[in-house]
This record gives sequence, C-alpha cells and structure tokens, in this order.
Amino acid sequence: MSPSRDRRLAALVEAGMVLASELELDSLLQRIADLARDVVGARYAAVGVLAEEGPHHLSRFVYSGIDEATAERIGDLPRGRGVLGVLIEEGRPLRLPEISEHQRSYGFPPAHPEMHTFLGVPIVVRGRVFGRLYLTEKEEGEEFTKDDERIALTLASQAGIAVENARLVDEAKERRRELDVLEERERISKELHDGVIQSIYSVGLSLQGSLSLMDRDGETARRRIDGAIAELDNVVRDVRSYIFELRPKAVEEHGLSAAIKELARDIEVNALVGTELDVDEQATLSLDEHAQTDVVQVIREVLSNIARHAKARNVHLALHMDDVGFELTIEDDGIGFDPGSVERGHGLRNMEERARKLRGHLEISTRPGGGTRHRLEIPREG
Repeated sequence: MSPSRDRRLAALVEAGMVLASELELDSLLQRIADLARDVVGARYAAVGVLAEEGPHHLSRFVYSGIDEATAERIGDLPRGRGVLGVLIEEGRPLRLPEISEHQRSYGFPPAHPEMHTFLGVPIVVRGRVFGRLYLTEKEEGEEFTKDDERIALTLASQAGIAVENARLVDEAKERRRELDVLEERERISKELHDGVIQSIYSVGLSLQGSLSLMDRDGETARRRIDGAIAELDNVVRDVRSYIFELRPKAVEEHGLSAAIKELARDIEVNALVGTELDVDEQATLSLDEHAQTDVVQVIREVLSNIARHAKARNVHLALHMDDVGFELTIEDDGIGFDPGSVERGHGLRNMEERARKLRGHLEISTRPGGGTRHRLEIPREG
C-alpha cells in the first residue's frame, strides 16, 4: 500500500472519529463538508440536504472552500437542479471530468468560482437518502478517480451514522423538554388546587356567611368582609407568582445571561420584589448548554419560592467563577423559615437533583425572620 493511500485511510479513520463526536446537526454538516475536502483532496466541497416536501429539492446547502464574501456575491444557494439534480434523481455516485460537458449543465452564476471536475455521492440515513456530498476541483487539476469515489462513499457512510446520532440526540432533548413540561403542569395543577383554588373557595364561604350577618351583626360582617378582601389580595399575589413560573422555557434559548435578566424582571413585575444582579458574563458563557439549562431551572425555582412564600422586598443574585468552578448565590430579605419544620417538597427535590446532575452541591441557610440564602457550587469539567 502506497504512503499516500496510507495517509488517506488514516485521515478517513480520524474523520470518522471526529464526526462521531459532533452531535449538533448544523455543525455536523459543516464538519462533513470540511473533512471531505481534506480526505478526498478537493478544493471545494458541499453537503446538500434533501427537502422533506419533495425528493428533488434541497432544503439546506452547506459549503466548504468558498469564503463568505464570494458566497454573498454568488447569491442564492443551489436548489438541486442541473448536474446536482442528476445526482438527486439517480441516487448513485457521479464522477465527471468536465462539468460543463454534461447535458444537464447550464453554467454557474456570476462571481461563482470556476469548477470543472466533479464527484458526488449519496448520504444515507436509516436506509433513506438524507442528502448528497459534492466535491469539485481535484487537487493539481486531476480528475477524480474510482479510489476517490470509494473514499467519498466511506466518508458518506460515516456521515450518515453521525447524522443519525445527532438526530437521536435532538429527539431525546425534545422528549426531555416535553416531559419537563408535563411534570411542571402536574405540579402547578396540584399547587393551584391546594392553594389558590382552596383559598378562593374559602373566601366564597366567608362572603356567604357575611351576607347572613349584615342585618344582625354589621360589625362582625364588616370584619369578615375585610378579611375576605385581605385573602383575595393573597390570592392575587399567588396568581402573580404562578404567572412568573409559567414564563415560556424559550427564555433559555437566548443564553444564560439573558435568561437571568428575564427572570429578574419577572419577579420584579409579578411579585413586586426588587432584584440586584451581580453576574459574571464570562461565567455564563463558560457553562455548557445542559449546565445552563439546569442553572436557569434552579434560579426559576428559588425565585418562585421567594415570590410565593418569602414576603421579601429584595433579592440579590450573584454568579461567579474561579479556577475551581462556579458559584451561584441567591439571597432574600424575607421572613425565612425553620428548616426542621418544613416538609421537603417537589421544588427542593428538583433543585437537589439538578445539583447532582451538575456534580455540584446545593446549600440552603435560613432562620425565621432572617431571610434565606441559596448557594449552588458547580465544579469545572475535568
């Protein structure tokens, strides 16, 4: 086996390992195009993804070897016609020594680089064609060979497995989000029933009793009506806190820093609690996506508890990092509580579970009349 062939096979093995480690689909498609250029030895490469609404159209086209300025001058991306359409329709490898000589070729748009030699192979996922891998301009002006085609097919096979892995990860994330929503709905439904709805029912009974007392004992009736009004104020406060809790989870999609600011605004508006933020922006960027989601949920749970139970006027939230890890602290000036007399509810168990997922430690310090401090420590990875 020649040294050149040895190098290409080694590069192919390495490419397979790289693709297997990439689980985000858009990044994966770019990796496939970049690696194809290196492994096969071409100046340009691209991955076209077939549209679900029709087998002869492309929904995405990811390229490698063309800079952004040139791409902007070229304009619209290919849609799967011309020579690319042949490959889509026939579903088998296609090698051309000169693109312009093919009967389906109708040239390139202005500003498009010159391209002559061509190699295209299908990318198959779950037994169905997911897209196509295209390569043009073999190094040193040579034509693509049968050996190049075999290398490209092997890489396309590795790419198909990697795409399947990325799709499975996306499906798992979506199911986890759906499960989180269902669990949250069940919890809030129970708390609404046990808290707000029971309070409204109690107010209704009190007002009914007040009606019968109006003629006989006006003073007692007045006190009962005043008590009902106060209880309704509490119900309004509870409903505000549930509105705060039901903020769309999409807030997390904008990043940890934006999510924290949004949650702070929510508790200010819906629970009339002042917030002071001391957040290290670099810390918010250094946590990975999964850790950011868990941190947001812990903050959401703590602020929700403050809104409903603490009777706090102010909250201080800080997030910092050092060489050891990350530290999140949330302190309020509310009424506090006696840890020994409070039942461990779903919210606390949920926060402790998220801390375990982060390999971290959650500490809660409080005393009656002395406010509450939540502290979450998260170690750095590795």
